Amino acid sequence: MEAELFTIRYSINQVVQIQHTLYIIVITDTIHIAKKIFDPSMYPYQQQIIVISKDLRVFSANIRITP
Repeated sequence: MEAELFTIRYSINQVVQIQHTLYIIVITDTIHIAKKIFDPSMYPYQQQIIVISKDLRVFSANIRITP
């Protein structure tokens, strides 16, 4: 679980650095891991999730959609 969370964390961290990115799609074979990204309760490996959440907040704050 920790390795998969780290991979998701690293990937999201890299993609938020790319300008003009509008979407982030996370593909995993374990829905349990994907659900952990948005789970605010305490559990092991939460540090990985905190960093992922921070990166996603920065990403969503920087999106500028123009018609």
